Amino acid sequence: MTSNVVNLPTYGKAISLDDQGVYFTLNPSTGAVHSIIQLVYDDEWYLFQLQKTGQEDEAGWIMMAEEIDGALVSVPTVELRRYFSKPEYAEPRGAWQVIRNSKFGFGKFTPADEQDIVYHAIMAFSGDEMHTPVRLHKADKETLRRAEKLAAEQTELV
Repeated sequence: MTSNVVNLPTYGKAISLDDQGVYFTLNPSTGAVHSIIQLVYDDEWYLFQLQKTGQEDEAGWIMMAEEIDGALVSVPTVELRRYFSKPEYAEPRGAWQVIRNSKFGFGKFTPADEQDIVYHAIMAFSGDEMHTPVRLHKADKETLRRAEKLAAEQTELV
């Protein structure tokens, strides 16, 4: 069986402090922002999601974790091969770096072609099974401003 997972030390870029920040997912049919995620390093890696709070016109960062494990830990290469050796991951070829807790993960994909861009993904896990990764887009200052406005508008609708 061919695999698109290449040995990480060859050229894969590790998840680093440069990767922390705010990301968003897009609805593929409308192009609208679907959810806002934040990757934070504070002695350990953590994932947060921006969610509406119980108070009107207010949103807050909620940790993406089960009650027992908030910190994300590195996924060993043998597990990465098991997750990504399925036919649906045959293309594009590249290297994955993943950090996860029991339920959620953050992934960084380095394509084999150096001209292609490195991209990030959010993942959900059920036990030892990984659900399909969802592409993340890193937010710049303008995107963050628009996301805050969108979050405020969504809060008004509820």
